[in-house]
Amino acid sequence: MYIFRKLLNDLRSRKDLIYYYAIYDLKSNTARTFFGFLWWIIDPIIYMGMFYLLVQVILGRGGPDYGIFLFVALIPLKWTISTLVEGTSAITSKASLLQQIYVPKITFVVISVLKNLFKFIIGLIALFIFLLIYKVEISLYMLEVIVVIASHFLFLLSLSTISAHFGVYFRDLRNLMQYICRAMYYLSPVMFKVDNLSPELQRWIFLNPLTVFMESYRNVLLYQSQPIWLGLLIISIISIILLYIGLKLLFKYDKEYAKVV
Repeated sequence: MYIFRKLLNDLRSRKDLIYYYAIYDLKSNTARTFFGFLWWIIDPIIYMGMFYLLVQVILGRGGPDYGIFLFVALIPLKWTISTLVEGTSAITSKASLLQQIYVPKITFVVISVLKNLFKFIIGLIALFIFLLIYKVEISLYMLEVIVVIASHFLFLLSLSTISAHFGVYFRDLRNLMQYICRAMYYLSPVMFKVDNLSPELQRWIFLNPLTVFMESYRNVLLYQSQPIWLGLLIISIISIILLYIGLKLLFKYDKEYAKVV
């Protein structure tokens, strides 16, 4: 419990810094492009268009309402990839600040995760507009998406905490993480339905956490049904264990990172 209590104390004492850097990073990302924050919406729409063209138009597969079926998975997929890749450099990207003042390094991890959470929320707004366009029924089941997001956030925070530590000593981890995310994407049901797989393949594909999240998002947002509660519970428990390990590493090496970056 001490680890999590220290986490809360560090975040509480640095809440102004977290807010400032999260806003600064978001503004920096948008200031360099013409469309700015609209890219957080345009990007998944472009991917949806490409996949729709490939699967629905060229291959003649996908089924009715395939566009919204894709978009519901692409928004959380983009959130996952952005958070995990940026998490590997959460500490090293703040090297200049580390050389000047002391800041608990978990602060940088939280800034990175919160920044991408904000982008995800912008994408969710676009997603709900698409749900209305496709005339998807709005129901109370959709409120359960909050539980799915909470479990997904915990999962990303725990992995980012660990990857931020190893990213300091192994700079190639950022490139490696891109391949890991790509593998998770190809082995998840972004473009196809799990029901179309054989029973044996269905068991294997649920070992990928992205499968649990994507099926849960689709259940509550498209099909007015329950998320995969057992899968979310297992992932959340594992995430808490991984977060504990990640925090132990960050707190143990907290004073050492400035000598390496």
